[in-house]
Amino acid sequence: METAKLLRLKKDEILANWMADVRTRILVAGNYEKIAIQNSVPDLINAIADALETNNSSAINSYSGQHGLERAHFKAYSLKHIIQEYNLLKAEIFKILDENSLVTERKDRDVIMNSIDYAIEQAAEVFFREKQNVQVKARKVAERKADQLQIEDEYREEFIQSIMHDLNSPLNNIKACISMLEGNIELSEASKILEILKLSSKQAEILIEDFLDVGFVKSDEKIPVTKNFVNVLADLEQQIRIYKITYNRNIELESFQKEIYVNVDIDLIRRAFNNLMNNALKHGESSKTIKVSCNLENEELTISVHNQGRTIPQEIMEAIFKRYYKLNESSKGWGIGLAFVKKVAEAHGGNVSVESTQPEGTTFIFKIPARNN
Repeated sequence: METAKLLRLKKDEILANWMADVRTRILVAGNYEKIAIQNSVPDLINAIADALETNNSSAINSYSGQHGLERAHFKAYSLKHIIQEYNLLKAEIFKILDENSLVTERKDRDVIMNSIDYAIEQAAEVFFREKQNVQVKARKVAERKADQLQIEDEYREEFIQSIMHDLNSPLNNIKACISMLEGNIELSEASKILEILKLSSKQAEILIEDFLDVGFVKSDEKIPVTKNFVNVLADLEQQIRIYKITYNRNIELESFQKEIYVNVDIDLIRRAFNNLMNNALKHGESSKTIKVSCNLENEELTISVHNQGRTIPQEIMEAIFKRYYKLNESSKGWGIGLAFVKKVAEAHGGNVSVESTQPEGTTFIFKIPARNN
């Protein structure tokens, strides 16, 4: 039996096995219905069969592009997940061929391999292009917030450009990583690139979420909190590992405990921590180690981030947590980050403080009650 005919005959079996693998290996896929997960994959299998018969792979471009477009609208989905999906599909196709004792010609196997690789490239390109649309949306959000916050005309454009500047950094990282993935790279390198992609995507999401929540920073209203019982220490370990890969900086995490399970809004805690980390990376000496500590004591969770570098004058210790405060006119950004960290702490019934002296350096201390009820 020819390879193409077998693929068409066994398509449903391939899809069923692939779906099971995706549900098992890609946890975020569990948030979506079967029809949403499959989307254009059945058509892609047919297109691979067509390519085997006619050596025409044009249809693969269309279906993989559609796949990337749809995945761009999946919350928490990343390029890593798309690549995993296609690699799982490739594995299932070859598994079916082997189980049916089909002696596949080398050229057929090459067609299948090349088709999947081409599908990954096309899906990644469309996925990234759709994600770039977030820049347009972010500008609209910034303009709307500028109106709502009644920022004076002379500062309005600076506010908007500051947002766009901050957002360009992670998006440029994503674009560069896609270019690297398209080249000839080792498996170990691909793993690191995917970690950078994950962090860059998350940074872009955090920036947009911060700007959406800037109204809470202005008002006396508390940020909404959705608590879950989670291991905060494990989450910080993951974040720090990605920061190490991305920025090639020495970062140490210290804790008295091996696990710290508390009832918190982990998304808000993560965003607050990332703001503190970005602040340490921006203002700390690059040759010095950033020290993070996370401990639970007397039903209080304490997270601190310490860096060596220029100190903060005593007279402005409180001011740095105010909306739009900048240490000096040359500072980048709009000072939303630390103000947001304060709001997150207050939303959990806690507080954030700072200690900054020479030669010890600067330490931000984030404390919240952690009663497990």
